[in-house]
Amino acid sequence: MAVKQSLRIIIDIAMTALLLCAYNSQLARETAHIFIGTGMTVLFALHIFINRHWFKNMFKGAYTPRRTVMTVVNISLAVVTATLIISGILEARLFPALLNLEGAFTVRQIHTTAAYWLLPIVGIHLGLHWGMFSKHISKNRFIITVMRIIAFLFFIFGVWSFFDRGMFSKMFLGFSFDYWPQEKPIILFYAQTLSVMVIYVYAAYYLSKLIARLKTGSKNSAEVL
Repeated sequence: MAVKQSLRIIIDIAMTALLLCAYNSQLARETAHIFIGTGMTVLFALHIFINRHWFKNMFKGAYTPRRTVMTVVNISLAVVTATLIISGILEARLFPALLNLEGAFTVRQIHTTAAYWLLPIVGIHLGLHWGMFSKHISKNRFIITVMRIIAFLFFIFGVWSFFDRGMFSKMFLGFSFDYWPQEKPIILFYAQTLSVMVIYVYAAYYLSKLIARLKTGSKNSAEVL
């Protein structure tokens, strides 16, 4: 079980890293972008395979509010990812016969919009499963407090980044590509993109903890961060 859990975490980290690279149009040119997308597709398939029991049990048992939310998020993640993969194949022109499908919205717009919707959906997905990661974090109270402060500051930075990068427009077909000025440090690009995802990780995690605490009336939680 420990090996399987560690594998899940490694795959999630790898997918997040590739996702951040894919957003950088200057770094991930057409060929590199295709390889990054292929890598993400393979990792996503592995993620599905490792968690295949979830699909087997999808129609079994009662649905609590938490389970309902997690199911909606998981299905949304699968739909957006499938859209991203299919539009990516079309945009890469791997199957020329399918290019006539392009209509009012270009394939590039669909691909980019799906990519930017992936940030909040992946963030919520990670936030609802953050307990899996928190088990590997030190139980030292000082370390926990420091990490909570860092997480909160990164959350605030993410809110600023959301508006600075015009994420709302990107999520609603406002842009077909993302531009990053060459004079700005590339590390800032990755920090901003990651921080936008952190908004949803932070909100989903602490909101689920708050709801659980209100429901149980307990001040203690099984998760430490």
